[in-house]
Amino acid sequence: MSKLSKLFLLCTILLLAVGHAQAYPGKNASSDADATTPAASAGNSGTVVQSMNSGGYTYALVEQDGQQNWFAMPETEIKVGEEVAFAPGAVMTNFSSRTLNRTFETIYFTSGVVAR
Repeated sequence: MSKLSKLFLLCTILLLAVGHAQAYPGKNASSDADATTPAASAGNSGTVVQSMNSGGYTYALVEQDGQQNWFAMPETEIKVGEEVAFAPGAVMTNFSSRTLNRTFETIYFTSGVVAR
């Protein structure tokens, strides 16, 4: 199985787990394999500060009330300065993106933008 296929499978599982995660809002993910906290807990809207596409995904750094959070979703056109809101998703800590060659301390995986 390719690395991209594994990532896609993991993201699919994470999105399915969101319903279960909402029952446990205080739970924090501690590793890549334990990603179950809803994205809404981080504030799922704000202004796009940075955006990049890689490996079929869009990574967006979003600022709301002085706090910045990374979001990942299937590849989507998002512009810096745009106001966006995301569908609820799941948080992962210490997520390593091989296609970007970087590790995100915290990143929220979502199915995409729900409002602009």
